[in-house]
Amino acid sequence: MDSGREKLWFGFRTICMSVVSSAVIIGGSGLAVEAAILDGMMGGFEESMGKRAQEKGEQLVIGDFYPAESPDSHGPIGMMGDHTHNQGEFMFTYKYMRMFMEGNRDGTNNLSKADVLRDFFVAPTEMTTQMHMFGFMYGLNQTVTLTAMIPYVLKSMDHETRTGVKFTTKSSGFGDIRLGSLVRLYAFEAPSIGSHRFHFNAAVGLPTGDIKATGATPLGVTRLPYPMQLGSGTVDLFPGLTYSGGLGRATWGAQAIGTIRLGDNSQGYALGDEYEVSAYGAYRWADWISNSLRLKWKDWADYEGRDPNITRTNPAGVPLVPTALTGLRGGERLDLLVGVNILFPEVMGLENHLGIEGGVPIYQNLDGPQLESDYTFFVGWQIIN
Repeated sequence: MDSGREKLWFGFRTICMSVVSSAVIIGGSGLAVEAAILDGMMGGFEESMGKRAQEKGEQLVIGDFYPAESPDSHGPIGMMGDHTHNQGEFMFTYKYMRMFMEGNRDGTNNLSKADVLRDFFVAPTEMTTQMHMFGFMYGLNQTVTLTAMIPYVLKSMDHETRTGVKFTTKSSGFGDIRLGSLVRLYAFEAPSIGSHRFHFNAAVGLPTGDIKATGATPLGVTRLPYPMQLGSGTVDLFPGLTYSGGLGRATWGAQAIGTIRLGDNSQGYALGDEYEVSAYGAYRWADWISNSLRLKWKDWADYEGRDPNITRTNPAGVPLVPTALTGLRGGERLDLLVGVNILFPEVMGLENHLGIEGGVPIYQNLDGPQLESDYTFFVGWQIIN
């Protein structure tokens, strides 16, 4: 990376760190902020929109929130931090995620197992990642929603060696806990223009996931390569911006989320920074069900540094496996996902939402050889007081 880009990226990271820190401090301190951050600063816009609404016999409403009693009040279940909550409102989420990867790719080209084994002694052939996510959201006031996410992760990867030996490595345990705040920026609506809501996402990832996972391989019990570890090992920042809108039975939204790693972990490396952008549209067929269609773009960088305990060559000096090299971890991918949200009747005054979403990549460009994604699936249950 040239010096100009390094300075630009450093500046961007510094700004994100400052904004995330401020948002988390606002949320954690319990400040009695009773309006969106930009309320009172949008006077000219409000006056203009208000006049347009009055001409149609309507009233512009400032500061509307996400109604829990609608199936499309939340975005697709695969998104995180897509909506805020009213003061005192609490939501518990259980979410299951499954991602399956099979076959290798370098750039946009598929590689056969033989292609990989020409350069490495071992070829990864497929990988399954499962995650049980327990999420909590609480409306601290009309501006700040506090969030917490606790993941339990299970990973399994199949391999084959040059000599035809097949083996599987596995790891499981709690991943990195994420704590944060969703800070309302601005929200307005009128019948003719629909509803429009903006909030800032700010979260901190804590290094609670294992980065020393071991497993049985043909070389004995060794430190597993990077994709099989359960956490980043670093404190990570997750700045983002979310927009959602709705008119009649249609809703839509967009979200941009970054991942910034703060330094190296205790094993001498850092996962690459990431960014993810989603855009979706949804339609409510009835008061209890809606369908969604989402495009998700994700870009992630190669790792920096390396873990000296991860074996990179076999006893003969042949490169062991692509997953042991930090320079083969980056890539970019565009996914197309289809979802359904279902609102169930209240039980003891609690709203119940079921969300399902699944999708496949329509474009992948990987620093390979690297396992390519085949599909991703989410299902989650949300309970709101």
